[in-house]
Amino acid sequence: MIRCVPDYYDDFRCLAERCPHSCCIGWEVMIDNDTAAFYQSVPGELGRRLRQALQRDEDNAYCFPLRGGRCPFLERGGLCEIYRRLGESHTSFICRTHPRFFDDYGSRREESLCASCPEVTRLVLSRDALFAESEWAGPSGPAPSLLNPLLRCRGTAFAILRREGPPLREKLGELLLFANEVQSRIDEGEEASLPQFAEEWTAPGLPVPDEAQRAEVWRRVLELLRKLDCLGDDWRSLLQTWPNSWVRGLPVYHAPEPLGQRTAVYFLFRYWLHSVWDGDVLSRAELCVLATAVAGSLNAPYPDCLRMFCREVEHCAENLDSLQDAFCHRFSLMDLLSLI
Repeated sequence: MIRCVPDYYDDFRCLAERCPHSCCIGWEVMIDNDTAAFYQSVPGELGRRLRQALQRDEDNAYCFPLRGGRCPFLERGGLCEIYRRLGESHTSFICRTHPRFFDDYGSRREESLCASCPEVTRLVLSRDALFAESEWAGPSGPAPSLLNPLLRCRGTAFAILRREGPPLREKLGELLLFANEVQSRIDEGEEASLPQFAEEWTAPGLPVPDEAQRAEVWRRVLELLRKLDCLGDDWRSLLQTWPNSWVRGLPVYHAPEPLGQRTAVYFLFRYWLHSVWDGDVLSRAELCVLATAVAGSLNAPYPDCLRMFCREVEHCAENLDSLQDAFCHRFSLMDLLSLI
């Protein structure tokens, strides 16, 4: 089995008590069944408090409900009492693995870090990421039929974003046009043509939307974002005040282009291959463009904007589904091109 990770993956170290946005604050802590069973056996005063804190949520899953907005075992100094007293192996699965994501595609596993974590945000934005492949001894299965064609296409998509010379908006536009062509071949049952198509791709000219069209699309994007489930009051406040800085109905993109490019690469790696399951390549490219355009236009330091966007979208399956549905049914390709 092949394992693929970004080259900063092993550089990640939890900031623990130094973290300015602790994942132990504001997030209900989910407890897997094995860890919950262990907590039932812990002796003494700590065991009593573990069992007292352990509850079932509306889905009948174990969790630690927050107390005063904090995990009940987050100490005032910023460290985890369970980790400190029982060791990392006896924290819940989500606590041991966060902020990592794991995606298995039969013969391939991809592991990534989520930029909802401020330290991951720093790593993502610190350099142009490369992706390292290695043999891995994990369980393997048959590869989805779209895996190899979409891997080849993703390589071309990366090359589009990394090409020197064109401004970021042109590269994002080309990415959308490329993904649209890939989507057309999938829809027409021509998946076998994708590797050669990806190798022979040449950039077409980009359409130029007028300002009125762009303003209308951005108004709809703001409306969509405000209707998503909100995980943080800071995000709600940011969206509320954002239009105050718009010029002629348009937000101002102010992020340095290298940071925008690294953001686009991050989202491309995270989501492009999810299309092997449903064949929906275009919406994953559109998510990449939306995230880059929104994060670069919000009125806060860019790392904070990216971190909050990732928290709101990547940790809420309902929000991801809502965006994918909007891309499929409410926004056209030209609409997404209007964002850049």
